[in-house]
Amino acid sequence: MAETTVVEKGMTIFLDVFRRADRKDDGKISWEEFVAFFADGIMGKEELRTLFDDIDTHKTNFIDPKELCDYFANHLGPFKEILSLIEDLNVKVSNMLVSTAQSYPGSSRSNQFTARFLMGLVFNQVCAIQHPLDAATDALEAQAKEEGVNIIAVQPEDVREKNEELIVPGRIVRRAKRQTSKQTTYEGNQNLSGTQVALEDQVDRLAKLLNRMEKKVNFDGLVDEEVDITDDKIVLLYQQDLTVKDGQMDSFKTQLRKYIEVTNSAPGALTMSVRSFKDTPKFSIYEVWTSDDLRARHLQAQGPKEFTDCVAGMTEKRTESVVHIPSTWWRRD
Repeated sequence: MAETTVVEKGMTIFLDVFRRADRKDDGKISWEEFVAFFADGIMGKEELRTLFDDIDTHKTNFIDPKELCDYFANHLGPFKEILSLIEDLNVKVSNMLVSTAQSYPGSSRSNQFTARFLMGLVFNQVCAIQHPLDAATDALEAQAKEEGVNIIAVQPEDVREKNEELIVPGRIVRRAKRQTSKQTTYEGNQNLSGTQVALEDQVDRLAKLLNRMEKKVNFDGLVDEEVDITDDKIVLLYQQDLTVKDGQMDSFKTQLRKYIEVTNSAPGALTMSVRSFKDTPKFSIYEVWTSDDLRARHLQAQGPKEFTDCVAGMTEKRTESVVHIPSTWWRRD
């Protein structure tokens, strides 16, 4: 973006919103980009067009960063103070995560326990804030759908430019655990302190660090074990290696997100991790389960089965392997 857009505290998150909506990265949001990002499955085409024109005060048929920020600045109401607090929270949480990640490995076990306890405490408090927001958002969406039952919701393909690549609707991305984006910054001449992300990004970051602290396979200080073969408890590490076909990457990632969400909450699933390899279409999916039966049952459920069926058509190569790990190696303390 060529110009610097100066905004007051609580508004910098909308520069991040602009950056994500500006898919062509040309410093302006076209009508097609606007629909792709803001269409929520509720608003009709004419309704969104009216909103687009209201924001486009310069009447250029494009929206620039200042126009977007000015529009929302006039409609924030009680959200203004909350967004300002989230900016502060983001900076403080980022500092805390960096500090903890640096100090934790060299700390005593008692200090590590204290760090895990405090991290979990913060995580639970942030989640407690998130849950009523989720419920309120769902209620507002349900009410809007009832009131607009006769309105045909606009879809990105309704206004897509010719030869344009498939657009994943913004609402789909937002509904995936209501995430906004990975951390991004507004690259103008202005030096913004930190990145402005939604509250849920911080929930995820806290969860990931807490998960790394509490749950990992213990390969440190292994000792010889003599066990009763009739009572030998194990966990299973499954690895899938996939190569995605050309043109299928976006669809594959959408299906993978759904699979991760349903698997993380499945009975018997201890943890899950995905590795993607830079500049290649290759992925490795790792899952740790308490039993093969539970995983097999999980894969027959509608969501996982849909992922498996879709992957068969989206990938060129797919291999799977499993390693049995003593359950005593699965460290939680």
